[in-house]
Amino acid sequence: MDGLDGCGKDTHALRIKRLLETKGERVDIVSHPSKRLFGRLSKRFLEGEGNSARFLATVFFTADVLASVRRFKNRREGTTIFVRYLMGTAYLPRRLAPSGYTFFRRLLPFPDLALFIDIDPEVAIDRIERRDHKREMFETPEKLARVRDTATRLVSHEWEVVDNSQDGEQAFIEVEGILRKRGMI
Repeated sequence: MDGLDGCGKDTHALRIKRLLETKGERVDIVSHPSKRLFGRLSKRFLEGEGNSARFLATVFFTADVLASVRRFKNRREGTTIFVRYLMGTAYLPRRLAPSGYTFFRRLLPFPDLALFIDIDPEVAIDRIERRDHKREMFETPEKLARVRDTATRLVSHEWEVVDNSQDGEQAFIEVEGILRKRGMI
């Protein structure tokens, strides 16, 4: 599951987990940056500024995702929901994002369901401002608009896109419909 900061990825992942667990499924959620070492380092640099912080955030974020994939790669039972996975490449400089996406799309296992939670950047900023945490380097209306533009160009026919710009249940109703259509619930 991917999407901009503030789009509701973690909230949707938790709701999907609960839904699958009611069906008897074992579900793990792995959100990036994680609480493990590389994730914590990525988060620290995401809260910084400048090109060096951006570069180091990217390196540690990539290491965090790769460590997560390695950890769950040979798992035979249950479902793993990865939050922030391939579309993290949309945060790369615009000219590098398409080749970064292609590289990681070929390198990493592709999920059974690739879900992109879309959101209007202004709505995302409003939600981010209500959180109790330090702002990250990409959490401005201009940067989120650029990342959204890049991400929507990268999202292909392999991705299901759900708009979560409105408050309420509509987006999750749509997610449930996608899960049913795919035979996952």
